[in-house]
Amino acid sequence: MCAKVLRLLKRVTGVRQIEIAELMVSVNNFTAPYAEGLVLASPKDQVLNPEETKTKKGMSAEEIARMEEGMGALERDLKTVERACGENVLNLTVCLAYVIRLLENPKVVRFLNGNYPEILRALETMATAETL
Repeated sequence: MCAKVLRLLKRVTGVRQIEIAELMVSVNNFTAPYAEGLVLASPKDQVLNPEETKTKKGMSAEEIARMEEGMGALERDLKTVERACGENVLNLTVCLAYVIRLLENPKVVRFLNGNYPEILRALETMATAETL
């Protein structure tokens, strides 16, 4: 991260710093403007000096308030998606391990090759894939 991003993060509480860092990692965006937007959209109770008015050249207080609301909704949605994806990845990993184990059985491979060669090829492709 660049020095400007770190200076921006110092404006918010430690918990908010972690949330912002997680958001930046999840969208693979580590730019200063993105960090500034996240800091500006932080709730007042997570800003170290809330008495200092939040301003951004060219943005009104109403726009910043709408951005705060939108970022909060976006963060909640992102966490929901992460939880769902995490569960799906776990299920896929278990399924893939089962497919690999099946393909280690010569009788299963012989049966699939004789009766369902297209399924066997698909399973072998899955088993040798680098990623899910």
